[in-house]
Amino acid sequence: MIFKYDPSAHKNELANTGFVCLKDVLTSEFVEYLTEFAQDAKREAANESKDWKITGKKRQFVFEFPSDEAAIEFRDAMAHLTGISPDDFTISERHLKVYDDSAEAWPAPHKDRAASKFSIGLPVSLAPGSTVCVFPELDPGPNTNERAVFLTERDRADLADIYKTEKAVMLHESVGDLVVFHGSALFHERVQPANSEILYIKINGTGEDPLGENIFAKSKAAV
Repeated sequence: MIFKYDPSAHKNELANTGFVCLKDVLTSEFVEYLTEFAQDAKREAANESKDWKITGKKRQFVFEFPSDEAAIEFRDAMAHLTGISPDDFTISERHLKVYDDSAEAWPAPHKDRAASKFSIGLPVSLAPGSTVCVFPELDPGPNTNERAVFLTERDRADLADIYKTEKAVMLHESVGDLVVFHGSALFHERVQPANSEILYIKINGTGEDPLGENIFAKSKAAV
């Protein structure tokens, strides 16, 4: 079991705001699995996605669910929460992100690639002050590019102080919580990320799979 309660109870909140933090939703068994996966990933580095390693910021490892049943439970729950049909549910990325101890504390906000309509974050371990910050009122709208786009000082003269403005919404998630937000439409960023570990699973309902990480594509092909 992954969830303690039905995430779709927050469906309206997500639809209305574009983001939601589900408190204490993950079972202790699944949190334990995430912790063990992170430890094994760092030790063995077998699933490390070297193409997506960002020197001085983070390492990334491709995540594997503990079982097919767990993957289906996750898919069905997130489909109901986001409104995506389970038949169309596509994972565009499933990376455990391990942030370096020198990662910048207040990096420039970004929007995820177009294929990441919803970004789902599951904290594994969090350093003090580490949290996702979203900007629901800062130029909302879809990023149609195949890569993430970042704010620059040309976009915002107040970029250095952007996290001090009323546009910044800190989600203050904890281990055992789950955050979901419009990854390709809302500017966002993890602040004070150093030494934190977070699983991000990014999804869409349009079949976009730029990294070849959609585990459900196989089941579709078999039908």
